[in-house]
Amino acid sequence: MPVKLSDYVADFIAGLGTKAVFSVTGGGAMHLNDSIGSHPDFEFVPTHHEQAAAMAAEGYARAANTIGVVHVTTGPGGTNAMTGIAGAWIDSIPILAISGQVPIHNSIGQSALRQLGVQEVDIVKMVEPITKYAVMVTEPQMIRHHLEKAVHLATTGRPGPVWLDIPLETQNAIIPDPDTLPTYIPEPPLRRRGAANMHLQVDQAIEMLATAERPVVIAGNGIRLAGASEAFRTLIDRLQVPVISSWNASDLMPSDHPLYIGRPGLFGDRAGNYTMQNADLLFILGSRMSIPMIGYTPELLAPNARVIYVDIDEAELSKPTLRTHLPVAADAKVFTEAMLARLGNFERNEKVGGWLKRCRDWVEKYPMVLDEYRELERQVNSFHFTEVLADKLPEGSVVVTDMGTSFTCTMQTFKLKENQRLFTSSGLAAMGFGLPGAIGACYGHGKQRTIMLAGDGGMMFNLQELQTVKQLNLPITMFVLANEGYLTMKHMQVAAFDRYVGSHPDSNVSCPDFVKVADAIGIPGTHIRTADEMVARMDEILAHDGPYLVEVEMPAMQLLIPRVQTKRDKDGNFLPTPIEDMFPYLPDEEQQANMANETTDMVSK
Repeated sequence: MPVKLSDYVADFIAGLGTKAVFSVTGGGAMHLNDSIGSHPDFEFVPTHHEQAAAMAAEGYARAANTIGVVHVTTGPGGTNAMTGIAGAWIDSIPILAISGQVPIHNSIGQSALRQLGVQEVDIVKMVEPITKYAVMVTEPQMIRHHLEKAVHLATTGRPGPVWLDIPLETQNAIIPDPDTLPTYIPEPPLRRRGAANMHLQVDQAIEMLATAERPVVIAGNGIRLAGASEAFRTLIDRLQVPVISSWNASDLMPSDHPLYIGRPGLFGDRAGNYTMQNADLLFILGSRMSIPMIGYTPELLAPNARVIYVDIDEAELSKPTLRTHLPVAADAKVFTEAMLARLGNFERNEKVGGWLKRCRDWVEKYPMVLDEYRELERQVNSFHFTEVLADKLPEGSVVVTDMGTSFTCTMQTFKLKENQRLFTSSGLAAMGFGLPGAIGACYGHGKQRTIMLAGDGGMMFNLQELQTVKQLNLPITMFVLANEGYLTMKHMQVAAFDRYVGSHPDSNVSCPDFVKVADAIGIPGTHIRTADEMVARMDEILAHDGPYLVEVEMPAMQLLIPRVQTKRDKDGNFLPTPIEDMFPYLPDEEQQANMANETTDMVSK
């Protein structure tokens, strides 16, 4: 039976099991708009900016553990969406982006023209560096092939976004018989690569773990992306060694798990950093070990440790910031299941028990929330806020953050419970992710209560999406941490230059009363101005139906500590510090005791 190509695309999206498509409509995508927007099997979610639509698709993909879909028009529709797509590219989140394009006879093609058609840009060339597959569909009969190939590439190997650009006349083309369309036949899936000869590497890894005195497992989001969360939990229960995680993997296990120590990084916790730096074996599973995680002195990372590094992407295994003794190019699930099959009667080194106790002692000795934060009489300390929120939220909750304080403070402090989700676009870390990310996560979470955290500065970047939340009556509780601008930037500028530049009301960056803004849109809200008020009202706030906005008044220059920061030499030059040397700096004797180990250097062994 003949079908319009745009209808075929909409049916294909429905076949993916997608529950929501995020979009801004436009003339260059008119046929796709109509077909996708009227399809009965998923919800068409119009946002007020294409960046927000792309970020919402990422939030959906993360919360639902599936592919997200964003649909935009030509020209600025595509360019506006690129920031969201770049974030998904860096964090390996599968997104199918579908854009409209000018008619083929109006396109610049291979000419030297900058533009010919209305609002035309060559979006395919622009997005090629940040997608796994990008193509303009000029032949209607190839639509099935391109759709199947795009989705396959987006969801296999190292996941990531893909982009189909569809000109107007292609959108409107009639497909005589969809059953005869050429299909895409993939090569053997990359996700299961390496399984055939893996037993030797698995046995070597097991031997290294069995002999190590201070091993640590470093868990990354590649575990979740590979569908290995359950196998991973089984593996660590068998190994009985300390576990630390990247930010993106902080929700793989509850924070009170006896093996879980923390989240290392420039804005990490001392326990996580000390555990990583004192280890004699790093077992890295599905983490790209980014600079924010290992610091600005990668040559000093875990100086006495051998390194097992399992990652689906060979490029990650050979990057210059990480030395590796056993690199394994493999899917996290394949490797984890292979280890479980070959562990046998695995016994850890007899010294690991003492090492685990030492790691747990660091957790107890260096808490993120200090009594002085809780005792603040005016305003609310963000670390205390995060502690209270985490305590009140039930299992299964989904929390999405923006950037700055709402990101780093939450990742340092939030104590996760079983089956809770906590995420943001951590690699690109684009301000403005919080609100659209929460919109997408709400749909990916079955429209259940979703929590958003944003600073006042970040909230301004996609403030228009409050109207989307109101229009769709989404059950999102929005916490805005109001600290008069960009807190991280303010601290950096004052420390380096003793003045503000575009970061504070004194330098012409100001934010409105967000409760008044929400009220103008029709969203109820409230202010929280003291710690006592926050503690007393948190249950009431979380019990609200529908959308609700809470502006939390923070000290304008609250310290974000502990953190790794540069030091200045006598000539005023900025010098990086090792990841374990966090500000506020500990007394030399205490720091030396925390870094003292009996065993010898293992790097050359």
